[in-house]
Amino acid sequence: MAQSFVIARNYGQNPAPGRHPVKLDANVNAEIGNMLVQVAGYGRVPAVANAATGHMAGIVLEPYDNTGGAQGAGSCVVDSITAYFANDNTNPCTQAHVGLTVYASSGTTISSNSADGPPAGKLISFNSSNQQGRSCEVALNCFTS
Repeated sequence: MAQSFVIARNYGQNPAPGRHPVKLDANVNAEIGNMLVQVAGYGRVPAVANAATGHMAGIVLEPYDNTGGAQGAGSCVVDSITAYFANDNTNPCTQAHVGLTVYASSGTTISSNSADGPPAGKLISFNSSNQQGRSCEVALNCFTS
């Protein structure tokens, strides 16, 4: 019998956290469909500022706008899934990056450079002609902190 295709086994994705709530840092707007990272236990939007300290939490499924709110005042719900993202304009991914770790340069973009943001996961496919402009399919490698 052939071995079944399982994202976790084939691409090193960590599906263990699954769907879970994440308390948001002060002034964070967790928008649906965007990536979210955790820094010191609180959710933030991926960026250069948290490249060294951010741990991928997942994709926001249930959003929350904590703009003007205190740290931990609100929570969103995230899940560790595989999703398509736009390519970063400064350090874009190419077909050569398939199978490698890629980085979240924002809540919606993927970069090939570790200085652009925290690790997002593994690039499992690249399609430069994606009609939605989301050429990077990424198996997110999520952790809870």
